[in-house]
Amino acid sequence: MNTHIKIILFTLLVLGTGITACKPKKSAEETEKRILVFAAASLTDVLSELIDSFGVSTGYTVQTNMASSGTLARQIEQGGTPDIYISASKRWVDYVDSLGFIVAPYKTNIAFNELVFIAPKESILTDVTIDKTLDLNKLIGSGRLAMGDPGHVPAGKYGRQALGYYGWDTQINEKVLPAKDVRSALMVVELGEAPLGIVYKTDALKSDKVKIIGSFPEESHKPIVYVAGICNESDASKAFYSYLTSKETAAIWAKYGFKK
Repeated sequence: MNTHIKIILFTLLVLGTGITACKPKKSAEETEKRILVFAAASLTDVLSELIDSFGVSTGYTVQTNMASSGTLARQIEQGGTPDIYISASKRWVDYVDSLGFIVAPYKTNIAFNELVFIAPKESILTDVTIDKTLDLNKLIGSGRLAMGDPGHVPAGKYGRQALGYYGWDTQINEKVLPAKDVRSALMVVELGEAPLGIVYKTDALKSDKVKIIGSFPEESHKPIVYVAGICNESDASKAFYSYLTSKETAAIWAKYGFKK
């Protein structure tokens, strides 16, 4: 190897070392101020505003992993390590708790939602009264009913309960189009790929491509409650948990159609 090549290689080595040395390392304080939240997909919009508001007042950084509550529970079971888990189903958060991943006593209800029928904005379907006299099979026609997969999506489970309450589950079972989460069910109706869907009221309100044509009575399904639990106890996680449950967030929840 000649001298010229040696000089070039040495220069590249020095530059590479310098670049590596100049990469900023996160301080322990920065790491402590980061919070990872696993949350139900239906909370995407309201949680985004809550995080912004929380960050401005505290300086904490909150990162999210949004999916169906069941999917998130399985991720935690298989090694996922959130600081806080927010489920749209008490059943799933209780399951995570039973595995020892929720830190006592940090588990509480933080908000409530409603279940509604939606149709594409331009649909000829109009407002309906949801009771036993409604002919749901006729309402769907030759199309499909979009809803979260009852196997792991809370919105789908509530939907299945409501269908069963009115005796519709067996009538329209083959017409159900299961989606991976409630947002996906909403999108199917937005795209006109299904004439009817069952989603949370909060998701329907955020879309200008669908319309609500009926609201399910509370007695037709179990209460749609969002439950938060701390999985990793720290000053940061406790601060965000307290913020979520505080009265000062009530206006933000209400803005997106949730009830406290």
